[in-house]
Amino acid sequence: MDQPQTKGILLEIDSHRIVSGEVYIIEEPKPSFFFDIYAETSVQGFKTLLITREYPERIKSIYDGDGANVVWLTHVVGRECVEPTQTSLILKKIVSFTKDNSPCIVMLDGVEYLINQNSFDLVMGFLNHVRDLLIIRDSVLLVSLDTHTLEKRELALLERSMNIISGVPNGRPGAVLALESGAIKIMKTPNSKL
Repeated sequence: MDQPQTKGILLEIDSHRIVSGEVYIIEEPKPSFFFDIYAETSVQGFKTLLITREYPERIKSIYDGDGANVVWLTHVVGRECVEPTQTSLILKKIVSFTKDNSPCIVMLDGVEYLINQNSFDLVMGFLNHVRDLLIIRDSVLLVSLDTHTLEKRELALLERSMNIISGVPNGRPGAVLALESGAIKIMKTPNSKL
């Protein structure tokens, strides 16, 4: 499958445009819209690395993917498992993936878990490092975040360094994902609540 063109607008979500070389927070209580985007990027052939708290086999069964580029944040020992306290190892996996696959999409679900297992300052430094790396490599970072899990100051610091996609309701009836000239577009249908 040919790799879609990733220059310019990569994803279009309602009024939000996701552009290569940028970093985005998807603010939602549970990462359902985040995983919808993951599923569509996989179907469309985008080079995507998913770092998640979800069990990789569950991801494969739900989204019909091969799960080859899924890293599980867990204390369980395994081939594609990384301990949440090992942010340098997580960074190493991102560096390796982006080196071989740029431009690409890196998706991170589990920031709250990383903060809980480390500290906010350490995770903020980690995210800034990843941000800078992906900007240089003309790639995209999508971060799923439940804003209710952070203090006001912490949330403000995160939002200041990233573009925000908020107000995405769960169970978006009528939303359609489609590829349009190299960009995934989430389109509204008449009954859509997007």
